[in-house]
Amino acid sequence: GQKKQEQSPPSGGWNRPASFITTHDTAAAAAATHRGGACTMTRPRAMLAGDDPSADPLLSCLAAIRAPPRELETAPRTADGSRLLCKRFCRADGGSCERPDCPDAHVPIAQRQTCWTFDRYGVCAREEARRADPKAPRCWFPHLVPPPAAHHIALQVEVGMSDRVVSRCRELLGPDAVVGAARADLSRNGDALVLVTAGGRGVASAARILAADSHLAARIKRAYATGDERNRYIEGERNERGGHSAEGGGVLFADASVVGDDADALDDALREKLASLVDAALGGENKNEKDSSSFGRGDSSSGPARVRVRCFPPRLRDVVVEALRTRDEDAGEATGGGATRGPRNWETRSRVDDATHALDVVAVRGRATVCAWSLIDDGPDSLRASLMDAGEVARKAMTDAGAVCRAFHKIEEATARAGTSIEPTWRCVDVGAAPGGWTQWLSARLDVARGGVVFAVDPAELGDFVVDGLPLPPNVTHLKMRGEDAVKTVLDGYPGDPCPVDFLACDANVSPTEATGIVSSFVPALRRGATLVLTFKDAAKGYAEWRRQMESATETLTAAGFETPRIFHLFSNRSREKTVVAKFAGRESGRERARGTAGCPAREAPRAEASLRMASRNADGARLLLARSLAVFATMPGEFAEAHIKARGFAPPPNGSVRLMRGRLLKILSDEVIAESSWHAS
Repeated sequence: GQKKQEQSPPSGGWNRPASFITTHDTAAAAAATHRGGACTMTRPRAMLAGDDPSADPLLSCLAAIRAPPRELETAPRTADGSRLLCKRFCRADGGSCERPDCPDAHVPIAQRQTCWTFDRYGVCAREEARRADPKAPRCWFPHLVPPPAAHHIALQVEVGMSDRVVSRCRELLGPDAVVGAARADLSRNGDALVLVTAGGRGVASAARILAADSHLAARIKRAYATGDERNRYIEGERNERGGHSAEGGGVLFADASVVGDDADALDDALREKLASLVDAALGGENKNEKDSSSFGRGDSSSGPARVRVRCFPPRLRDVVVEALRTRDEDAGEATGGGATRGPRNWETRSRVDDATHALDVVAVRGRATVCAWSLIDDGPDSLRASLMDAGEVARKAMTDAGAVCRAFHKIEEATARAGTSIEPTWRCVDVGAAPGGWTQWLSARLDVARGGVVFAVDPAELGDFVVDGLPLPPNVTHLKMRGEDAVKTVLDGYPGDPCPVDFLACDANVSPTEATGIVSSFVPALRRGATLVLTFKDAAKGYAEWRRQMESATETLTAAGFETPRIFHLFSNRSREKTVVAKFAGRESGRERARGTAGCPAREAPRAEASLRMASRNADGARLLLARSLAVFATMPGEFAEAHIKARGFAPPPNGSVRLMRGRLLKILSDEVIAESSWHAS
């Protein structure tokens, strides 16, 4: 594996939590890597400078797991950084170090520097060890519990998908929508929690916005309610009661007063307070004091509330179940004053369909948020539909789509993110079509009777997506050739239209440079306003080279006449794969001018128009030849280039790479062209 990066301690010691990292610290973290240098992330999620979530203090926990700075292990200090800690004293967990003349500090845990791992990831390695072995030593350093954050929804996702979830939430709800994150554990492929604020919309509205993106919803393992702006929480006090909201059932009760200095203390606090909080939410022993707007069932004849409990992290479920079961056993026992406690007005259920309320318990960085909300309303606009059902509905829809391959969902998501709608009359080209996911999605939206067609370009066979008993839909034409060779075939199919292509898609398994070469060869066939959907795959040598090629390819597309491309890291993309969507702005010369889009043909003289068409044909032919030549050079095998070099009487580069071979041949051919050019001789 890779060596774990070490980060130098900021000035003033390590007693600052991650949420208080300054701009200077962010710049220092970003400067820890450089272009082409060591990556800050593990291999599946390799990153360069500026990509590491460490640059965003709120999301530092989503970065690769690193060991604490060596100074923390070898020379731990007091909170003010003035003295070294006595390791014997720390190891004794409150005992003595047995050295009467010890020069190091013997201070309680609250006066030591904070736990670096807990500040960064919200989880401590020593606490994880204690869960496996209760006799393991406790953490030497304090775990600072942050103040209650103004988050209203918590999204449980895979760590590898968390950066894309954060980006999409910010797109949908605003740049300040994500207010924090935490990990469930310190495993490399574990789960993370993304904390989202409703931003003045109310939790139900925000949840509906997120659930409307089916690709986002499909990647969310579980969505928790953690509060509502209509019921603002004041620490130490119970918030106001609320009933069902007009927007589909809102949060009924939210409390964030349960805290603990470590995992054991938090568990004990939950065991002590949780049942009382549920009573306060659902009307336990003070049932007679409730009114019709309370959180519970409203009257005694309706029976007890049935509660479905959901927890994060998952290990918290045993603690919550124990706390609620203990309350159940205590119901009906004699109280200290000799009275008998009445039966509680709620009971737990293991199935959602049997429950009337949800109880979400989310523990992040030593603070547990307890939130109760109603499941009675299960309509399409309800909170249940957005928080509980949306993910399952989205995943089932993807399964039922009958996609020939996963790429089907990639083009579906790309067009949705870019706001592109496919017209039934469009003429589309899909380069690198096999096994046919993009072609399948496009053909379903085109009307062959109105001219809609897909040219699926790939030497390989397409997959089996039979329509009306035919191996391929009637609006699909399979061209078994390379993308560069298909341009003439497409143009010959429309002799009366010099620019027939409305939509160009390329999901070929090639590098960004080669993919751009293929796209460039189709530029003469694109109409003004045509849409491009292109995948930048990691087919280059190394992550740094892939990033360099993506930047260069983006510049090439802009120079070829495309508007500034939009680059997405889709949920359907792999970890090192991006999707580009761009509009073709066209050129003032070429076939577009021949069609009169640059001016009004009625105002041009017939002779000038004929001359213009001739010039356009010549210019387009030269541009097509150049684009095809560059594309050939970009994909030319090294052996082929070496053979051409030797055939011209030159020696190939010794031990040359494919790139050196191509460069040598290009130089030889350039010299030949210059030597034979009349304009150069004159």
